[in-house]
Amino acid sequence: MKLLLAIVLLMISIFSSNVNGASQNIPDTPAKQEVFLGTIPTRSHGVSGKVYALDDRTIIIRELYYDGQAPDAFFWIGNTDKPGVTGTAVPDENGSMKPLKGYRNAKVKLTLPFGKTIRDIKYFGLWCRAFQENFGHIKVKIR
Repeated sequence: MKLLLAIVLLMISIFSSNVNGASQNIPDTPAKQEVFLGTIPTRSHGVSGKVYALDDRTIIIRELYYDGQAPDAFFWIGNTDKPGVTGTAVPDENGSMKPLKGYRNAKVKLTLPFGKTIRDIKYFGLWCRAFQENFGHIKVKIR
C-alpha cells in the first residue's frame, strides 16, 4: 500500500508542472496496462477524446479537444447515470481547480480526487457548472 502511494505521489509530481494541453510526455499509443474506457461523443464546445484508465485513480485522455469557450468547465465524475450537479470536479493535468482552457489534440493525465477511484464512478466527462451543461461524457463500467 505504501509503495502504491509512493508511486502515485511520484506520478503527480512528475506531471504537475506541465502546461494545460501539453502532452505531458504521454506516449502516442496506449500502454499495455491502460484500459480503454470509451470515446467521448461530442455534445457541444467541440469536446471529444479517448479515455483510458491507467490505474484505480488515474485517467488518461488522448486526442482531447475542447474549444475552451465555456466560463466554468471542468473534468467531471459522478455515480449517477449521466453528468449533473451532484458530480465532482476533477483537477486538470496540472492539479488546478480553475475552469478548463482549450485543448487541441492533447494528451492529458488526470488524478481523481482523494477518496475516489475508477470503480466508484459511473461516468467521466466535461461539465459546465455555470450553465449546468454536459459537454460530453462516457459511462465507466469498471466495477
